[in-house]
Amino acid sequence: MSAQALSVENVRIELGAFALRDVSLGVDPGEILVLLGANGAGKSVILETIAGFHRPSHGRVRIGARDVTSLPPEARHVGYVFQNFALFPHLSVAQNVRFATQARGRAGVERPAGERRIAALLERFGLTRLADRRPADLSGGEKQRVALARALATDPVVFLFDEPFSALDAATRDTLRDELADFLRDARVPAVYVTHDYAEAMALADRVAVVDGGTLVQEGPAERVFAAPRTERIARLIGVENIVEGRVRTVNAATAVVALGATEFRVSLQDRVATPGQRVSVSIRAEELSLLPAGQAAPAREIAVPATVLRLAGHGPLVRVGCDCGFPLTAYVTRAQCRQMALAPGGALTVAFPSEALNLLVA
Repeated sequence: MSAQALSVENVRIELGAFALRDVSLGVDPGEILVLLGANGAGKSVILETIAGFHRPSHGRVRIGARDVTSLPPEARHVGYVFQNFALFPHLSVAQNVRFATQARGRAGVERPAGERRIAALLERFGLTRLADRRPADLSGGEKQRVALARALATDPVVFLFDEPFSALDAATRDTLRDELADFLRDARVPAVYVTHDYAEAMALADRVAVVDGGTLVQEGPAERVFAAPRTERIARLIGVENIVEGRVRTVNAATAVVALGATEFRVSLQDRVATPGQRVSVSIRAEELSLLPAGQAAPAREIAVPATVLRLAGHGPLVRVGCDCGFPLTAYVTRAQCRQMALAPGGALTVAFPSEALNLLVA
């Protein structure tokens, strides 16, 4: 018996000019795996293949110990939440949720318990007062709450989410995402979640699989993937803003000394190969950077680099700060920090960050 709740093994599938090529991934019990990539990368095709909407030409899909590769969607016991809600317009909120249990052949079985479960789900997602309304009378956020409740009503063994919040406004999206994350972690049911929004992926994922051109290009614990993308392409796909060109000065077994502008930094090689004189790129996430007054010492075990403010730009509740450190870096501060430091173009400051935030990218 497989220890994984879900496994996709060397799956290949062709859909017209598009193809998935040897995709393999796994989800442990209670884990949230996020498929992250640009539009058209193949994320939804992977999800649809897990659900049974596509039959692979090669490879297997297993849910727990069951090989479900040849089974139709209704036999796989998965919950699927679509981007476009997919509610029945002629049914009320409660009827939409109840229909899911009826479609699974559970109507009439322990009906009082089933009705209590439906009532609990409506309450859990703030839908009790809307139980008799039809989808046309609901907001986008309310429709998505109904879709979530309906998917959960069937007690699926795996949840599949295809960019469920992409059509919602930012405030509603953030609230629903947090509620969903809390629910999934409480329920301990594994989930696969598709998004092209790296901020959403960071908020939800236990593990991340980056998809590009029908191929899985990097997969691992979310913190690890976001901190250490392997290539410049992957770094850009997961939203890394700081990708700086440099040159390798020296190399030993575990680290390389890399010159970025006129400043040299020791960068962990991890599993990568570099040679003296080689031109390379180094990534560092903007959220790893701290901005300090000019001349102020950095915290213990952090690197301090003198810099000049190039530009300031509003970014929601934050301010995006472009810095010249002899090489370009972008950081974010709160508006309060921006005022307190009197940041302005041409002003001097110090940029600080931990050395492990520097990540060597391979070609």
